[in-house]
Amino acid sequence: MPQLRLALPALCLACAAALFPAGGARANDSSAELAAGGLVFIRNMEVEMASEELYISTKEVRVRYVFRNVTDKPVTALIAFPMPDITASEENISLPTEDPVNILDFKTRVNGTPVRTDVEQKVSVLGIDRTALLIEHKVPLAPHLQSTRAVLDTLPRPLWDEWAKIGLALA
Repeated sequence: MPQLRLALPALCLACAAALFPAGGARANDSSAELAAGGLVFIRNMEVEMASEELYISTKEVRVRYVFRNVTDKPVTALIAFPMPDITASEENISLPTEDPVNILDFKTRVNGTPVRTDVEQKVSVLGIDRTALLIEHKVPLAPHLQSTRAVLDTLPRPLWDEWAKIGLALA
């Protein structure tokens, strides 16, 4: 069976209320807004990233961010966290979950309380967004899952040939 070639840059999003006024540097570009084509990182002059603590082990990666509201009123902000690209060509891919959307098992908390995390997945090949093409053919955007391979195995050969021409599949 031909091999699908795709990259999945993902963004995990949290909508959080930043309620604590404080000072500090405003080098914050973790805020985002929904624009044509998807999320765009923006500078938010009302919310700053006050600190970031990173923990890396062989079993998990944890990052703790502290965001502060630098105004005197409550602010609701869309905070975006870029995730690494996941490619189908990586032979030894190990992801912590079978979830076809939140493939990195990303969790968000505000003041210790879990909040909803939205994930925006994109499939990009040779710099061109091919997400809609895979969705049209009901291919899960999770190259590591057996369910993705099962769907790919049902696709007709002419479609594979078409996808090979645009760099989406390896014939």
